[in-house]
Amino acid sequence: MRLLGDTANQTVVFTVAQALMQGHVATGQVVTADAASWQCDVKNRWPDGSAKIVLLSGAVQLGSQATATLTLGVAAAPAAAAPLSLADLQATGFAATLDFSGVGSVSWAAADLAAPFMSWVQGPQMSSWIYRKPVGSDAHLVAWMELRCYKSGAVEALVWLENGYLRVANPGARSGTVTLTVAGSQRYSGAVTLANHQRMVVAQGTRWTHWLDGRQAVIPQHDVAYLMQTRLVPNYRARTASTSALFARLPGRYTPLDQGSYPTAMGSGGYDPSIGLLPEWDVAYCSTSADARAYLAVMINACCAGRYGTHFRDETTHRPMRLSSYPTLTVGDGAGISSAGSSSTNSVTPTASGAVPPTYASSHHPSMGYMAYLLSGWHYFAEECQFVATLNYLKQQDVSRQGSKGLLLSEVGANTTRGAAWAWRTLGQAVCVSPDDDPVRVDLAASLDANVAYYHQRYVATSNNPLGLVAPYSNYNAPASPYTSAIWMDDFFTAAAAYVRDLGVAADTTRYDAFLVWKFRSVIGRLGAGGADEFAYPYAAQYTVNYAPSALANFANGSGPWYADWGQVARAMAIPTAAAAGAALDSGYPTDATSYWGNLMAALCMAVDHGAAGSAAAWQRVSTASNFSVVAATLNDAPVWGLVPR
Repeated sequence: MRLLGDTANQTVVFTVAQALMQGHVATGQVVTADAASWQCDVKNRWPDGSAKIVLLSGAVQLGSQATATLTLGVAAAPAAAAPLSLADLQATGFAATLDFSGVGSVSWAAADLAAPFMSWVQGPQMSSWIYRKPVGSDAHLVAWMELRCYKSGAVEALVWLENGYLRVANPGARSGTVTLTVAGSQRYSGAVTLANHQRMVVAQGTRWTHWLDGRQAVIPQHDVAYLMQTRLVPNYRARTASTSALFARLPGRYTPLDQGSYPTAMGSGGYDPSIGLLPEWDVAYCSTSADARAYLAVMINACCAGRYGTHFRDETTHRPMRLSSYPTLTVGDGAGISSAGSSSTNSVTPTASGAVPPTYASSHHPSMGYMAYLLSGWHYFAEECQFVATLNYLKQQDVSRQGSKGLLLSEVGANTTRGAAWAWRTLGQAVCVSPDDDPVRVDLAASLDANVAYYHQRYVATSNNPLGLVAPYSNYNAPASPYTSAIWMDDFFTAAAAYVRDLGVAADTTRYDAFLVWKFRSVIGRLGAGGADEFAYPYAAQYTVNYAPSALANFANGSGPWYADWGQVARAMAIPTAAAAGAALDSGYPTDATSYWGNLMAALCMAVDHGAAGSAAAWQRVSTASNFSVVAATLNDAPVWGLVPR
């Protein structure tokens, strides 16, 4: 790992997160480094007890190029040392005031620092705490602050304003000038309209935190090859040059509630760089080998996620909601949430007034906050993942989601097949970054396990479509036969379900793996050699394919009627049978990195990684196609779908 600073030959303090491969850092061990001071805090563990995500803190000397390289290793955990305390934080003299004109102001200093809302890290090199205070007498507006206190006396603060309670009456927009001072120095001032259920990091420019002494934070450069090996992010083949046009699409400065790289209208049809297992800005961190510009884009876009009305904080716990506490609650009007379902008990969040946040569509929503947490370890970004996952729960009709189980049904219009895929991904990521002892995680993990049980029962325990296709949300050929639908959405679902399995967050891995064996048929079956009983691989990337021979096909009980195999589908669709070795990829815009082939490649690479029968041969056919090199080259500048098997 490298650390990039702004001034040469100085000692800097830092905290970064580090994802770890399963089994790499066993129980009783920690990550070590050749740094002057060092601390390793384990926040999550793999099922075998080995560390999964750790926070690394310490001090290091930057060299003449204002950089330092840390060689990470593994050793037995050191003897416990006294952690930095609240008294140590108070001794730094830290003080901050946040004013929202016309609403009120809050201040933290001295005795205020002795009463945090929660502790996040306790250690001898760095301890951190989270604070909250209502702004004036406003029933919704709350100022939050996450403080990191270092042994040297340095303090770093991430400050945000939030307008997002779950069931408090009369939610609405709040407008005024927001001003933040730290240690008597103004750090931010700007006119703001904070719509309901938005939140804003109170900062601007190239920073999202504030140091007590005004210093600039160092930028970490992780070993991205190792990061991808952990499986907490997919394995990307793309290698983006430092001169790539991709950088022109990435934000370099942060403004509260700014659009960043998010779509102008979330939910619009067609390709968008935000759609994928990870969005383009997160993938860019991997494809550019941790370029500092990509790091800034990851963090800025994670802060910009606050612009969406997805932040429904439970006023009884002051945390993201627990699903088990609200089995029939659904989201009300005014938060800009598209395709929201109803409640069987009329239990709905209060209708909001005033300015409406930009539209949030779960059918097209990107991963939000996940990569930022994997790189930085700020609690704020872990909560961002939790907020999005719980909103995906709230927006569904309570009967279809089966109450607090939070089922993500692929055929329900509030989801759509692609929406169920992205919600499954977000749910898995939220479980992954939530600390193991977090009560919110307990419910999110239970929801994930409920989804595994449901899909296994429906498609494996009960005989169902032998093609490996989950029920889609519509028959594109309705009311006529055959039953056709968007196969690229099903590829999203395949890739997302397999990716979440890699995160190591599901309890019932036996049923999960059995479901994936069935699910991988949907991609492998379309990549045959082209015999009379096969679907020829050059034509695999269609917009729609036949799902069943009849418009009356019954997915609910699995009775069909069904095609017996993908060969029958190919004959019904008049797919050519000849597919000589090396034949060019044909359908689905094969030389476009953003095409249906890109969607398919993510599912195929996941199938190979999971050892699915026939997947290696399918990958061989695709990767040796005469025009595959053209496809691969385009991925360098548009890397979202640029996966490769491990």
